[in-house]
Parts: sequence; C-alpha cells; structure tokens
Amino acid sequence: MFLASKYYVKTEKMAEYQKWLLSSEGKDLLKRFEKESGFKYIDTYFPILGFGDDAIIDWYEIPNWATLDKIRTSKTMQEYSDKTWDFMDTTRFVSSVVYRSTSDVQVFAPPKKK
Repeated sequence: MFLASKYYVKTEKMAEYQKWLLSSEGKDLLKRFEKESGFKYIDTYFPILGFGDDAIIDWYEIPNWATLDKIRTSKTMQEYSDKTWDFMDTTRFVSSVVYRSTSDVQVFAPPKKK
C-alpha cells in the first residue's frame, strides 16, 4: 500500500524547504522515521508551476494498516513537524490518501439491472 500525503508550503519558503529536504538533517530525520514507523519514504514531489494544483506530495510505502497507527506515537514525526512547521501554509487544507495497486484492490461492479 502507498500513502500520499498532500500539503502546501508557503510560496516564499519553497526553495528553503526543498534545500532542507535535501540536507543531511532532512534525510536523516526521514530515515529515522522509516526505522521507527515502518513507513518506507519514497520521495517528495513538487509541482511544476503552471500545471495544476501547487500542492507538494510525500509518498510512502506502508506494509499494512497497523503501520498507520504508529504515526500517533511517533517521536520522529513530532520532530519532523516541529522542524518543518514554519515552511507550511497552514491556511490551506491538507489531505492523505492510501492507495493499493490494481492487482491488490477489490473493485465492485454495479448491480445488474433487473
């Protein structure tokens, strides 16, 4: 399963946030989060300006539903939030979606007409 976490960064902080994510501090924090939680960080995706929504999306691979519950008590997730808070545009709605691959999802057909 995959978790896509969508959020917004203040326009004037985009370059600084990108630099932080690529820094040894940012990379180390994400590695510690992987180890603590079982989430496998895939990458952070920035929008190409002018092509759709300007949200940033973090992608993680998660082995099972129980892994999601580990965020509630994660010390490194709290540290990540503390370190990145000033970059975030908290006036805008954020969302997360869990995805499964085509071969791993149950899709129900509409009922047959009588």
